[in-house]
Amino acid sequence: MKTFLKNSSAISASLADLGNIRGITSREVDAIQKQLGVNSIRELIPFISNGQLETVTALTPLQIKNIKRGLKLYKTAESRFPLWDAYLMGEELSKAIRQCPEVEKVMLAGSLRRGKDTIGDIDILVQLNDADRRKLLYKIARMPQVENIIAAGPHHFCVVLHNQMQADIRLAPSRYFGASLLYYTGSVKYNAEMEELAASKGFRITPEGLMDSHTGEYVAGEQEVDIYRKLQLDFVAPELREDHDILTAAAVHEIPLLVTFDQLKGDMQIHTNWSDGAESIAGIAKYMSHAFPHYHYIVITDHVSSTRTNHVLHPEDVFRQIAEINRVNALMGYDYIKKGAEIDILENGEAALSDDILQQFDWVIASIHSDFSRDNTSRLIQICKNPYVNCIGHPSGRLIGIRKPYPVNWDEVFTAAAASGTAMEINSRPNRLDLHDEQIRLAVSKGVKMVINSDARTLTHLDFVKLGISTARRGSCRKTDILNTGSWNEIEKFKAEKQQLLKK
Repeated sequence: MKTFLKNSSAISASLADLGNIRGITSREVDAIQKQLGVNSIRELIPFISNGQLETVTALTPLQIKNIKRGLKLYKTAESRFPLWDAYLMGEELSKAIRQCPEVEKVMLAGSLRRGKDTIGDIDILVQLNDADRRKLLYKIARMPQVENIIAAGPHHFCVVLHNQMQADIRLAPSRYFGASLLYYTGSVKYNAEMEELAASKGFRITPEGLMDSHTGEYVAGEQEVDIYRKLQLDFVAPELREDHDILTAAAVHEIPLLVTFDQLKGDMQIHTNWSDGAESIAGIAKYMSHAFPHYHYIVITDHVSSTRTNHVLHPEDVFRQIAEINRVNALMGYDYIKKGAEIDILENGEAALSDDILQQFDWVIASIHSDFSRDNTSRLIQICKNPYVNCIGHPSGRLIGIRKPYPVNWDEVFTAAAASGTAMEINSRPNRLDLHDEQIRLAVSKGVKMVINSDARTLTHLDFVKLGISTARRGSCRKTDILNTGSWNEIEKFKAEKQQLLKK
């Protein structure tokens, strides 16, 4: 177990927290203070950013790395993780911590709770009494997920996991658990705006609670909602705590009631072993009817193409697949599986399949799978004019960390989609999350309906819709903005309205 730094009188109290980082002694802290001329961690951070920490002769490369990790300033090209990977690891670590009898409550915080596309590190808030802190540290150090402990202070553990992901575990008693959750969820800009608003009302927000600025008296902090109520604000969902002016809406009680996972009625993009998926139609139907009991329908949307050769369903096999779907539906006793397709959008914006074929499907998704560097505005606008194309799949074409979105004038595309009655997909695959939140917000403001899909190839991929829900919430989506929160009859009405609209 680490021996904590006993601060000498020469060391600034504001630098004392460096002594909570493994391997850092009072001698190293003293060297940092003297050689860099800093007296607080706030003053130290710019020196870390411009590389001057490396000039402190008393520090080894490992110590420098640990200081950066302990202060959440350690960044490499590999230091950000997909949201899904971070979510799974965060849930696994939270579950392990929750098993400790001294722990009263565990919540994910930080950018993971806000549902950002990629995550730098996992933030977890743990409720327990101060007397149990050392017991918990002992147990965390021996958890199979934990490789080593970087820092261990009175209210904070910083650990590195075996996949090299960092987890910052904050500790708080019940009295100010909600205040700590609010603070450590962020974002930094949102917290600054909350602090400014609180100050205007005579309060001060800290991780230890909402305080009266004049008396210093504790006002609220056990739950987040208590703080919002004292500030006369609507509760702001974590996904909305970013850079847009959400607090103005919270002050006038105009926060949207965001869509939730249990409101989804079905998944409308699933691939099977008829194209590039791994599972049979029957296997998917059986699994989903048990794993997602609130779903009323699913749509099989294998890639259908007459030009591509690998991992596609050829047009001549469409009727064989339709017959298989009918067979499985008959065994299930109701029309659970809908017949869909994902088709290519050609370079000129036309559908890669004829209208005669498209009319055989219950749902058609059209996607761009070529020419990713060109401006695809006209291409997307043109496909919206096809009466049998119901939805644009992964509209921006981005692959997070691999391929940037292609150039598009989204204002024009969303205007065309709204005018033609064409839905836009929120693709839930972790490397896509496409559309992203800012585009979603613009699309919804123009009246475009969104569809949240897993785009699954395996059974485990079907859970990706949770990421799609999170992305939709970041885009301020209500239930009514999401087409597949409605019944299939409502979707049929949506389709019919588009065809009627385009006939005028």
